[in-house]
This record gives sequence, structure tokens and C-alpha cells, in this order.
Amino acid sequence: MTPEFLRRYYILRIISNPKVYGIEKNGFVPLEDLQKSLDQLRADNMDDPLYDKLNLHSQKTIKRDLDKIKSYYQAIILHKRNYGYYVDGYEISEALKEIYEKTELYLLHHHAHAWKTYVTTARSSLSSQVDLVPLIHAIEQHLLIEITYQGWYDDSFKIISGFFQALHIKEINKAWYLMAYNEQYGFYAFCLDNRIKSLSISKQHIKEPVAFSPKDYFKNVIGILKTDINAEWIHIKVANHHFKYLENNPLHYSQQIVTRPKELDTQNLDYKNPNIWGEIKVFVEPNYEFLMEILKYNLWVKVVGPLHVKAYVKHHLEYMLSYYE
Repeated sequence: MTPEFLRRYYILRIISNPKVYGIEKNGFVPLEDLQKSLDQLRADNMDDPLYDKLNLHSQKTIKRDLDKIKSYYQAIILHKRNYGYYVDGYEISEALKEIYEKTELYLLHHHAHAWKTYVTTARSSLSSQVDLVPLIHAIEQHLLIEITYQGWYDDSFKIISGFFQALHIKEINKAWYLMAYNEQYGFYAFCLDNRIKSLSISKQHIKEPVAFSPKDYFKNVIGILKTDINAEWIHIKVANHHFKYLENNPLHYSQQIVTRPKELDTQNLDYKNPNIWGEIKVFVEPNYEFLMEILKYNLWVKVVGPLHVKAYVKHHLEYMLSYYE
């Protein structure tokens, strides 16, 4: 991240949500207020070089930044004379949400030591053998990496050793995974925890790198596990108090609402009351990770179809129940 990127990021954030920065002028942000907000952010981070250019905010510089914002974020910021800046037809796209989230997470990590009194983050299982920055560089530059990996149960306990093309890094459930490829193993998901016995990055460029699209590869899965199971629409009933949660935090990008609960807000949770249940559907592989995701939501969700997926979940619940007999 560069100081210029951060300045443009904050310009967009301030203009799109001025109240957070103490600007309450009917949704408009005058130039002077924008400059004051940027100055305050700079003053709050005076010793941090990442914030160096927040106070380079002449009208001419901001005009250039707005052009960059339009190009990069696909957000159009307009100016009304005597009022100030505002976002034209502002609606946060999924791509913009992702940029916001990743930038905020980056800033949290950047300020981790200074903010440790105020913010607690989940600890991940990332191995001390792994340095993510050089690994990302290897992905960008198509450099061969050498891995020695001691699999656990889900890897059939096999030892994998060899050269791979690093393709993509994904974080899920407090764990980091590396998607990599070679001719022997094809596409393989390495968990970057203690199963990594060694990982080194060579200086050798891959002559014919394979293409990899995370959007396409993970299209029909909940997490990291891609199987030979066919993806299908799975219908899930959701209790009202949790319906709101899944509406804001979908199980999967394909999630659609089939029906909303007739009684969305109830003081008492009577799970026998059909009116508190809504229904969603997701198009995914009904694999092990899907099962784990469903079980995570306790008695607040129930799979209702297809019947073979419902039976799959029921079988595991009955087996678990037998532990307590």
C-alpha cells in the first residue's frame, strides 16, 4: 500500500460517509472540511510514513485523485457549487466492499502493536516456516516454490515433496491455505500450518505457468475443499433471529432468499412455530465443509432439501447423538 493509495482511499471514505468524520452538511463535503479531516488523520498518525501524503490535498491534487478514484473504484464523485463533494448514486458494490474490508484489515495489521489495547484479532494457525509476503511475490512473478508437506487425516497422511507453482492464498476459519500446482498432484490445497515442514522460493521462473481463477475454482464451494460432488441448490430453513445474520453474512455468494419469516421479530423463540422460519438456498457442493458450516449454526438452521442432502446431515447428527447415550 502506498501513501497515495491511502489518501485516495480516505477521500472516498470521507465523502461517502461524512458523518463518521464529523461532517454533517446534508451529505455534502466542502473542500475545507475534506482537507481538515485529512489533516486530522495525518496528525493522528504523525510518525507513520504511510500517512505522509494525506495533507497533500490542494484542490488540484484532489481533482486528480477523484479521476483515479473513478477509474479504480468505479465511484463517481461530483461537486455542487457552494455545497461541496458528494457521491453520485452511491451504492457500495461487492468489489468496493472487498476493497474497503481488505484495506481496513491491512490498517489493523499495520497498527497492530499500537492498537493492541483496543483490538483483539483471532489467532491463526500460520506456520513459522511461512512468510506470506515473499510467497505472494512468487505468485506474482511465477517463481517455482519447493514444499515438503506432512499430511494429516484429510490429506491421507501422505508426505508431499516437490516443486510447485504457487497460485493463490486463501484464509478461512483461522487457517491459511496455499493453492499450488504441479503435474504430479495437479491443483492442491496446502494448509500453511505445522504440516508445512519446509517451504522455499526459488529464483527460477515458470516458462508456461498455468492459469488460475479463484473465482471460478471456488465457485461452488463453501471453503477450500473442491470435490467431485456435483453442486446443486440446497434449501435451508433459518430461524428469524439468525435470518438477519445470514442475510448480512451469506453462507455463499450464490445465496438467495426464498421466503422471509412471517414473524421476523419475536421475544420468545418457539422453534415449533412455523412463522419464525424463513428459507434460503445456496448452490454448492454438499461436501464435508458444507456439513461443518451447517453444524456451526446449531438448532437455528435446518436443511430441507434435496432429500439426500438432508439425509446426509441427519446421519451425522444421529451419529453425534449416539456419543451421549
